Amino acid sequence: MRLDNRKEHILDFIVRDFIGTAFPVSSGRIKEKLYRKQALAGSPATIRHIMLELDEDGYLYQPHTSAGRAPTEKGYRYFVDNLMEIGEPDYGIRHTLDEIIDNFEEEADSVFDELSRALASHLKLFSGIGFLDEGRIFGHGLPEVLKEPEFFENDVAVRFADFTENINGNIKGLADMEVDANGFGVVKMVFQDNDFGECVIFSAGPQRMNYEKANSVIKYAAKDIKKRKNKKHG
Repeated sequence: MRLDNRKEHILDFIVRDFIGTAFPVSSGRIKEKLYRKQALAGSPATIRHIMLELDEDGYLYQPHTSAGRAPTEKGYRYFVDNLMEIGEPDYGIRHTLDEIIDNFEEEADSVFDELSRALASHLKLFSGIGFLDEGRIFGHGLPEVLKEPEFFENDVAVRFADFTENINGNIKGLADMEVDANGFGVVKMVFQDNDFGECVIFSAGPQRMNYEKANSVIKYAAKDIKKRKNKKHG
């Protein structure tokens, strides 16, 4: 069931703002930003009331007594299912991916490894690409991800490190966009290739990861590989 428009506006703003800053979002910040854009009508008291209702419905939580709100797992899931807007990646990463794919005459392992490094560098997430049929995945970016504040909590960092260590077995069972209860998120795309069989491209990080950006880049990379395949076989 969809939330009403005002709740969606506020939840959408909180998720996006928290993704960018990692700081809980206050009613004052919502008032300042959404009122300025004329995206929300209502008094400050109305905003606080809506935030409280989103709390009670499980979409937000208050990390500290006097702090603003942050999204819960349920809040992120609602954002991913209903509010995301997927566009085209920016020119820089498109150009980088195009150049790598254009040189696909090299050994596939080295190209897939280079692709995963490019994804990890651009998205600042643990990212990879690999051959599911062979159980070989090239992944990079774990040290950068573990610098995120969510992973300062040792148990979350350990769970994520364990996930990456066993990525070959873990990635198959995940949805295309997964907000994991263990405290992290995953975006993946599985596709078939005439040369390599079933392949996967993915990025993973904290629940606060930018799902829109990761999704757009991963889709573009998969499309590039398919274009290479079509050129080769067409």
